[in-house]
Amino acid sequence: MPYSQSFIDAHRDFNVTHDWWDSVYDDFHQICEIMGIELGKNEPCFSGFWSQGDGASWTGRYRAQALSLNTRSGYTPTGDLAPAKIREYCNDEELHRIADELCLLARIYGPVYAVVSRNSSHYWHSNTMQIGEWGHYDERDPDEVDGAIIDHIEQTLICLFTDLADWLYSSLEREHEYLTSDEAVIEALEDNEIEEEQDEAA
Repeated sequence: MPYSQSFIDAHRDFNVTHDWWDSVYDDFHQICEIMGIELGKNEPCFSGFWSQGDGASWTGRYRAQALSLNTRSGYTPTGDLAPAKIREYCNDEELHRIADELCLLARIYGPVYAVVSRNSSHYWHSNTMQIGEWGHYDERDPDEVDGAIIDHIEQTLICLFTDLADWLYSSLEREHEYLTSDEAVIEALEDNEIEEEQDEAA
């Protein structure tokens, strides 16, 4: 049924009045699981999409050696499994790159774990993320590792984790743009059998 542009504009937020981000979050949880990331409670978080401080971030734990069972060779580190599994899950070059670099880091310096925290209670963008603590699964004390290597590991981890948060924000932004597009609004109005005349009469 045809709708006027003013009627569509008046219902622009029809699809985003509730938890419209659930499907994006579900996808992100699956991606994090593949990469060896255990998200914290009520994570991730975002704000958007109109202010300078808007963005997305997450807290949780990363385990390069969260073990997965392989029936032929016993247990295999998730870090080694992630690049192939993420390619099975989706065709996204940015996610492929992140999984590859996490895997490479673990292969060069040994499997690591890291706790990711947020340094702000007012903003949610990726620059609020930080490494709260990290270490090696072979129980090496970070104080016994060369300082330059520690800095490199920490910087690589936080860069990849913030890249993942930025990827999430872009996904949320695309979803929001689609749900508020003329096409999606018209489809929702039609599915709900909302007629322009009835709405105006009300």
